Amino acid sequence: MIPVFFIITLLLVVWIHYQKRRTDRISSKSSEAFWERERQANLTRKKDISNLDFIHVPLNTLPFPETGSEEISDIQRHLINLSAGKIVNFTGRSNTDLKLQYGAPNINLLMEYDKNYLELVRSLYRYGKLLYEQGLADEAATVLNYALSIKTDISANYTLLATIYKEKNDTEGINSVISAAEELTSMTKKALLANLVAIRDSAVVQ
Repeated sequence: MIPVFFIITLLLVVWIHYQKRRTDRISSKSSEAFWERERQANLTRKKDISNLDFIHVPLNTLPFPETGSEEISDIQRHLINLSAGKIVNFTGRSNTDLKLQYGAPNINLLMEYDKNYLELVRSLYRYGKLLYEQGLADEAATVLNYALSIKTDISANYTLLATIYKEKNDTEGINSVISAAEELTSMTKKALLANLVAIRDSAVVQ
């Protein structure tokens, strides 16, 4: 009689082998699909990109206070320089996606526009944080709200703005931040929403 332990071990080995082959087949198909899509993207002809959803930095409405801080002055100059370039939010879209939609010959320009966007939202958060640390909460809120309007996915931008509203006992303001966060598609969205709700709840308790 064959020992039960031997049969179980044999079945386990067979099952592991089957799962490995199945995983390899799926991985192979996914890889083939990716490279075929990339091949098609590289063959896509150049298309008109003059009507992209360009972001224009509102220098006339963003606050530019004199603070005496060289760090703040540097970032103000940087924002002015960024405003002169072309900025587009391509968050969540791969280079392959962009080439398929707008043509492979445009990819370098599109990457530049996307890079400018990433630099803009990082600079806006840093600027808002510096203003807040200088005691300029209203100015910081203006900057951080603008970042929300252009769909920044920097979680700290949302939590800092919610904190400013909490300090003002403005639960409606916090709710507006939560609403903006709900539109995000980032992997950190769930944790961010939990943090924002906690900030709102603590404001209500106070």
